[in-house]
Amino acid sequence: MAIKSLSFDRAAEIYDETRGFPPGVADLVTDSVASILPTGARVVDIGVGTGRIAKPLLARGFRVTGVDLSPKMMRRLLETLPPGSPRPPLVEGDAGRLPLASQIFDAAMSVHVFHLIAQWREALAEVRRILKPGGVFLTGHEWRPDDSPPQVVFRKWREIVGAKGIAAHEGPGARDFEDVKKELFALGAAMDEWAVGEWATTRTLARHIETIEHRTWSSTWGVPDDFFPQCLAELRAWAVSEYGSLEREFTTPRKFIWQRFQW
Repeated sequence: MAIKSLSFDRAAEIYDETRGFPPGVADLVTDSVASILPTGARVVDIGVGTGRIAKPLLARGFRVTGVDLSPKMMRRLLETLPPGSPRPPLVEGDAGRLPLASQIFDAAMSVHVFHLIAQWREALAEVRRILKPGGVFLTGHEWRPDDSPPQVVFRKWREIVGAKGIAAHEGPGARDFEDVKKELFALGAAMDEWAVGEWATTRTLARHIETIEHRTWSSTWGVPDDFFPQCLAELRAWAVSEYGSLEREFTTPRKFIWQRFQW
């Protein structure tokens, strides 16, 4: 059976509240894109979702086309457009075979998407195909230190799940951003990157584990219901033994990273 890309239909109603930027950071992310693109540039957002990145760009006059596998996420985008905002063209489809003409976009962008795309290498080749000569591809992600409790907790979760014989990988696509970068280098791209906005979050271990319990993240969706409670109990027991209390608070520095690729 062919591996399929992962749709976010089930997350459409909670996505914005669980993935949003803190006040001011969204403006900085939008400013950084606007500063490197020509006025009114034509942009395709691959994995547009609910429009977290696309909607502010529309408000700045950019001509944004959205592509996503999830009709529910795109419906949510349309429902939450600000009054007077232009309605962007939205295309339901898999990025591995984009239903878009060649060399028509000034820029393509994606944020936390390529780990969800089964045919992710083909999708990167598709990005290059639809870009105009000299166009740019922007990939973005939120950074946290590898040794921060949120990262450590998720690594332990994957370890516990993997010990049960359940695939612990977070998606059907690229394993991490390094895989994407290496593939783009192999396609002849040059890259630069920069940080946009810095902030910190303070949460208890219990709150981090609750996001797993509520299956907020796609990495939890493939764990069968009959295994899930046992895995969760093991994670909580480990956290208590490692940190002393689930109510212990930790402050985690974060920042948003853009990587720009050009041919």
